Amino acid sequence: MFSKLKDFYHSKTKSADQPQTVVRADQIEQQQEKMRMQERRRAEQEYARQHSEQIIEEKMQSFDNKTNRLKKKLNIAIITVFGLIILVFLILFFI
Repeated sequence: MFSKLKDFYHSKTKSADQPQTVVRADQIEQQQEKMRMQERRRAEQEYARQHSEQIIEEKMQSFDNKTNRLKKKLNIAIITVFGLIILVFLILFFI
């Protein structure tokens, strides 16, 4: 019985006598960064589940905006080409 108490006491004192492990600052930063990334991913997934219709609508709006910008640029390019063709014909006709 006393040997069990003695072993219990020694096991508690030995762990206190042993030096604590030192963790480097860069390891702590890496762990914190990993935890932040996991939390960010979790929040993004939760937001996507809750607002799926809104996300689809935003994607369609951005697609429409991009399409409209490309339409305007194409119209400007077509008008410029026709204008230059007419200008070249006029120059060649009067020279």
